[in-house]
Amino acid sequence: MDAFEDLENPPSSVLAVLRNRWLSDSFKETALATACWSVLKAKRRLLMVPDGFISHFYSVSEHVSPILAFGFLGPKEHLSEVCGFFKHQIQQYLKDMFDLDLVRYNTVPLLAEDILQLSRRRSEILLGYLGVEAPSEMNGTLAGDNVPLEDFGEAV
Repeated sequence: MDAFEDLENPPSSVLAVLRNRWLSDSFKETALATACWSVLKAKRRLLMVPDGFISHFYSVSEHVSPILAFGFLGPKEHLSEVCGFFKHQIQQYLKDMFDLDLVRYNTVPLLAEDILQLSRRRSEILLGYLGVEAPSEMNGTLAGDNVPLEDFGEAV
């Protein structure tokens, strides 16, 4: 969510590079990627647990963030529209996860089932928007497919 907000008001130096008509798109993309990596590197240095979940999240973000940033801020209008749709779907997904009418927080298995269902639904919407047919069997199984549900039966 922070990244989406950061993209709404990028630094003026980044905008200056992206709006410079004398620079090639590939140079602009490289400059933006470098800026993203610098921010992530600075955030990584502040982590209390250097090899924890957030560190791994930043590793994934190092690959995804520059592409999304160029999609939102770059010169290709269609790519910007696709990224805008993606942003809307992610924001709606997060809202849905905390909607007590959509997600049951009674037990871990119910919570997992509902979040998996929300994930599948958003994936279908995104794939449909991109014109890609959803695979017949989606990746991701419930914990109950591998572990007895009673192991997770305590209330959340």
